[in-house]
Amino acid sequence: MSLGDELRLLRAKAGGPTPFEIEEATGIDPGLYRQLEQRYREMGNDQTVEKLAAYFGCDAAALKRARGRSRKALSQHLHDAQTSGATVNLQLRSGELLRGRVTSWDLGCIGLAPMTGGPLIVVQRHAVVDW
Repeated sequence: MSLGDELRLLRAKAGGPTPFEIEEATGIDPGLYRQLEQRYREMGNDQTVEKLAAYFGCDAAALKRARGRSRKALSQHLHDAQTSGATVNLQLRSGELLRGRVTSWDLGCIGLAPMTGGPLIVVQRHAVVDW
């Protein structure tokens, strides 16, 4: 899961404060929070991530790790796997590990043909925490 995905989830769990309210409370630059949630590439720095972790009361190390797991990096991984026919491992937020071949993907979900056979699995991208 990317930093943007994590931040959207944390913001929802916190009752939906606006990006402006978060920026004001943390002292991060105006407009930066919205960019962190919406960009597909790695953004931010350790100081910003630490301020956001303190605001949301969560582990800064986990947010820093998410910063390096951008949606763009996952897209590239899925594209490469689909093109080559390679097997992928997708670790979900629930702790479940899915393994299979990528049949399709977009910015919202991944189509995965499981290695054990059976029907196609559709995985929402925001549920993937590691690959």
